[in-house]
Amino acid sequence: MGELLWRKNEQGYVLSAFFWGYMLSQILGGYLADRIGGRLVIGITVLGSAIFTLISPIAATTSVFAFIVVRALMGFMQGAIFPAFHTMWSMWAPPLERSLLTGLTYAGAQVGNLAVMPLSGLLCKYGFAGGWPSIFYVLGMVGILWCILWFSYVSDRPGRSKRISKPELNYIESSLADVLVSNSKKKRAVPWLAMMTSVPVWAIFCGHFAGDWGAYIMMTVLPTFMKDVLGLDFTSLGFLSAIPYIAYFICINLGGFVADKLQNAKILSTLATRRVAMIVGKFALRVVGINRD
Repeated sequence: MGELLWRKNEQGYVLSAFFWGYMLSQILGGYLADRIGGRLVIGITVLGSAIFTLISPIAATTSVFAFIVVRALMGFMQGAIFPAFHTMWSMWAPPLERSLLTGLTYAGAQVGNLAVMPLSGLLCKYGFAGGWPSIFYVLGMVGILWCILWFSYVSDRPGRSKRISKPELNYIESSLADVLVSNSKKKRAVPWLAMMTSVPVWAIFCGHFAGDWGAYIMMTVLPTFMKDVLGLDFTSLGFLSAIPYIAYFICINLGGFVADKLQNAKILSTLATRRVAMIVGKFALRVVGINRD
């Protein structure tokens, strides 16, 4: 993308624009998923994100401001996805399997990163339409194909699925009986004040902030560091940038599996399991941060 010749501060605006949009739609995504269903929210937002991906090369060659706007809109679309996934898992995942199943959702995102990083490096060097634009065209079409499969096969609830077996349906519904019954009753007012003044809520917020700080710094700054400081070419950059996501994928799946096992065996409660996971993860991040050699 050397032809664009953006200044460093403009590159920073481009990288951060996605996350400004992403931040704004988190609560909205969960709210809409509760009202109209996670299937529709996820399908529409992924489709919208795919469309913005397809028009990104046009925006980038028009002006840096146009590209920033497109990136922010793309972030707004994608910010609703994970909250909507949690709404869907609340209807699909048995409580003692929830850590593993929700972990698979996040692991899927890392599979995407793992595949896209090397692919982007190759397309940037060998792709059509001048190289780097082909990254956006290929990924945009993949997103549209994904939406077709999503709307064809996915249902909001087990009871609405045409592909679930009767024993599996009975198992899920019996394990989620309390949740399904409470959802069928009249909706209660959300205790916003109690939530926003809750110490555990803020503890979770701070934990996510700390973890995501490291994850997104790695996602946005690491490729720039390896290109500008280490002088790597785009192909090498793509493959090396994918390496951290291998560890990410393994740890997410292993962590979910271990968490469910600890709870099923009654070794740790749900609260204790989450505390241990948070402490281990943040301690590891701290070790990486102080190990500068």
